[in-house]
Amino acid sequence: MARKPDVDPAALRELLRRALGTSAPLRASRTPDGVSTQVYRISRRSQVFYLRVAEYEQENLETDAELHRRLGALGVKVPDVVYVEPFDAALGRSVMITTEIPGVPAASLTDPTTARSVVREAGAQLALLNAVPVNGFGWVRRDGAGWPLTAQYRDYPPFVTAYLPAAWPGALATLFPAPVLDAFEDLIDRERHRPVTRARLAHGDFDTTPIFCQGGRYTGLIDFGEIRGTEPFFDLGHFHLHDAEGMPFSLLDAVVAGYREVTPLGADARAAIRRSAILLGLRQLGRWIGPDVERPLDHPAVVDRARRLTHLAVPGGR
Repeated sequence: MARKPDVDPAALRELLRRALGTSAPLRASRTPDGVSTQVYRISRRSQVFYLRVAEYEQENLETDAELHRRLGALGVKVPDVVYVEPFDAALGRSVMITTEIPGVPAASLTDPTTARSVVREAGAQLALLNAVPVNGFGWVRRDGAGWPLTAQYRDYPPFVTAYLPAAWPGALATLFPAPVLDAFEDLIDRERHRPVTRARLAHGDFDTTPIFCQGGRYTGLIDFGEIRGTEPFFDLGHFHLHDAEGMPFSLLDAVVAGYREVTPLGADARAAIRRSAILLGLRQLGRWIGPDVERPLDHPAVVDRARRLTHLAVPGGR
């Protein structure tokens, strides 16, 4: 996916003047990790803020501002919103400015004990986030500050099969052996008929990257650009899918332990997390190799995802 170009500098300066005033010089720089979404780091003396520009013209980031406020009230450590505008005419997008969550991503930690302590607290915070109800399943609609949040599908089955090949298995047949594809097909069929009637909020990109820490202590959770209405195990499944990615140790047990401190999980929780990880991974693969992204089948990300899913599909695979 091509990185979006920087916003017009003059329009950016005017926005920052309007939002943050002129009492002190402001410095703005594009963050390196914003691809589909433009994100800028803003510094004013010792203060740091982050500006997010909506990905699409029709998106209203007042939705995100309301979510930040609600999560903060629940005790989730998220950035505070200092400015939001439903539509900036010069930029052609909605914009939101938040405070900084201090520290570094947990993905940068090298000490297993510290990392497990940090992600355990993040797991407890995730349980609070996942308890927030959403009207419907799939991507949350950014329509403004209304509450509760509303998602794209009224029912669960369309969410289960979103981005999967219309004629199974499609191009996935080149990535998996027949027994694994059969296991996936059975899982998808059972999930489509599972009576999931209430959607819960998912962070949508919950791994060690948006979990921040400082001095070995958890400081907060960032990056809510992928929020969705899902079944309860979606975020834990996402973490499972990416566990030990770029790290020589697993952190899933620590996340689950923290989660259990807030929300009880049944005896079959591990199976449910694994199921969610497989379904998420298949949907991502379908999107990557489909018309939306068109990655080739030998793309490193595609090959790695197929490898991880094959491992998860094996009985006892973690």
